[in-house]
Amino acid sequence: MTVIIPLAGYGTRLKPLTHEIPKPLLNVAGDTVLGWIFKSISSLSVSRIVLLVGYRGEQIQEWVGENYPELNVKWVFQKQMKGLGHAIWTAGKGIPLEKDVLIYLGDTIFDVDWAEIDKGAKNFIAVKEVEDPERFGIAEIKNGRVIDMVEKPDNPTSNLAVVGLYYIKRWGRLFSCLNQIIEMDMKTKGEYQLTDALRMLIREEKLVMEPLSVKGWFDCGTKKTLLKTNAALLLNHQRDKFKKGTVKEPCYIHNSAVIRNSIIGPFVSIGGNSVIENSCVDNSIIGSGVTTLNAKVHNSIIGDRVEIKNSEGVFHLASDSIVIGKEVE
Repeated sequence: MTVIIPLAGYGTRLKPLTHEIPKPLLNVAGDTVLGWIFKSISSLSVSRIVLLVGYRGEQIQEWVGENYPELNVKWVFQKQMKGLGHAIWTAGKGIPLEKDVLIYLGDTIFDVDWAEIDKGAKNFIAVKEVEDPERFGIAEIKNGRVIDMVEKPDNPTSNLAVVGLYYIKRWGRLFSCLNQIIEMDMKTKGEYQLTDALRMLIREEKLVMEPLSVKGWFDCGTKKTLLKTNAALLLNHQRDKFKKGTVKEPCYIHNSAVIRNSIIGPFVSIGGNSVIENSCVDNSIIGSGVTTLNAKVHNSIIGDRVEIKNSEGVFHLASDSIVIGKEVE
């Protein structure tokens, strides 16, 4: 199978964190977002991974080359942002039409029954019940089949969100539908939507697609959800946990980090060569080379090489930032 992972977004909702680092390379639970995606699909029989990049794509290329040199990766650079349908169409142009394809959205980490997908016997759309279905593409299910899909409906007929993972046998059928919506300039909310192509595939081409329930759906698209994902991965999936000193589990602390006279946790990730001294840190992601001194850091995401001294609060700081408060005697 071929895996398509679109990674070209600007990460606007994660600024200022994404000013210098593309969203797929943000830290979460001791790895990057993209690192967790690669871990999640490691059991699959994958022949090639197509990575669609745009904003700071060279950084993603460099990181993959350094950390996953064994992967068979095809790089596609996206020059125009015209919606997810256009992105998948762009990424898939060179894929043989008879190939089976897994589409895995690059700002989400999934925990599903990968063995069911690896069998290659059925077409799947991953779904999960949500409380606010109007925010998502929604799937309608009948007799165990997906019979319709609607992108962010004003009046949802279902609470089953389409969460961003799709397995399509014989890719050429979906590619043909994507071709059609682009040639006919069919847009929803101003963009070419993957949902519209899938809907065409189901309703007009009569393709049988089954819903696949996800065990875990970890969104990395906003600061709030990135922190939730960090906590969930630390609790359930991060095996390399840190047990030393005053640390409230679960936490991930790199072996090269230094903790002095501090209280850490729960739900904290700390990168390499960081120094946490006379500080309290909870529910936060701390990058590499960070220094905190006499600080209290809560619900925060801190980039690399940041310095925080004599300060308390919620911080979302891009790399190389400095926050220094007044020292209290």
